[in-house]
Amino acid sequence: MWRFLKSEMLVMMGLVEDAARTDAEIADLYGLNKGTVASVRRRLEDAGAISYANVPAFNKLGCEMMGVHMGTSDPVVPEHAKASAYMSFVDLCPQAFNVVIGGNNILFQTVLRNMTELERIVEAHNKFFSGNKRASRARIKDIFFPYEMSRGSYTLNYAPLVHYYFKLDVPPPKPKVPAHCSIETPSLTENEKGALIKMVEGPRLTDREIAASMGLSRQAVTRIRNKLMEEGFFTPVCIPSLYKWGFELLAVSHARFTMELSWEKRMRSEPREVSDMAVFGLTKSSESVSCFMIPKFQDYAENLNQTLHWYHKMQLFDESPDIQLYVLERSTEIRTFDFGPAVRNLLMAK
Repeated sequence: MWRFLKSEMLVMMGLVEDAARTDAEIADLYGLNKGTVASVRRRLEDAGAISYANVPAFNKLGCEMMGVHMGTSDPVVPEHAKASAYMSFVDLCPQAFNVVIGGNNILFQTVLRNMTELERIVEAHNKFFSGNKRASRARIKDIFFPYEMSRGSYTLNYAPLVHYYFKLDVPPPKPKVPAHCSIETPSLTENEKGALIKMVEGPRLTDREIAASMGLSRQAVTRIRNKLMEEGFFTPVCIPSLYKWGFELLAVSHARFTMELSWEKRMRSEPREVSDMAVFGLTKSSESVSCFMIPKFQDYAENLNQTLHWYHKMQLFDESPDIQLYVLERSTEIRTFDFGPAVRNLLMAK
């Protein structure tokens, strides 16, 4: 388990709250020296303590929904065989941006143009895992969240977790209230499409590097980057490598709700730690999926009943939540918030 200096904790806190912050802005925020912040940032990046992603706004690319696919597989089949099979399947599924398999559980998250694409993924999964691959097939539950009927963080929400984990004496991050997003039809030039793909596939590429690969000027790429960010086509995110920090569990909760309490009232009154501490979450009136990173199994065991108490008290569950646990040390991350294949698939098809 890594041990961090106070300055490293503060720099990470500043970055996970807003990955676009400059060294000077972080220095001013926490009373540090700008040179110290720059040195700490480089050290954390070189050590793999943090990484970056440019998270696309898929609703702005014409997509109608996100999908969450949860399943369990045959415990008799060795995990490495199942992981190998799903690695091959994901190569054929550019819509999947996050895929993890651990023990008998598998989770993959997708971005989907429409219901037809969802059906095609289900069909492709069934077809791929036939014949001699059938034993590795998981029994998948497909949950879809249409943008027009759902709310979510849509980006990655690590700041509250990092603030809680480090117990820093700095103001907590502002809660990211799950938001509604409308579907838009993009109007991008070929250069803008190409640059967006490059920025998502290589979030640390400089404008000069992108310009050289596209045959454009650095100034042209800078203008494109500024336009794409200002119009919300992507959000820079700093991702802490929590499994390297000693975090033990990923917990994924799928809850179905009764319709007796209105969605708006549930959203306003539910315990804030549920949405605040979720790294990624999607919700609609009838169900929700939330992903949590948990430092210790003991924390999960102690907090589970407390977290769920309000829901049981309010009799909100239509059925008991389905909670899958992934022991990070023994899990295989096939794709980890890798949005490049999905964006390339969308923009190259237009």
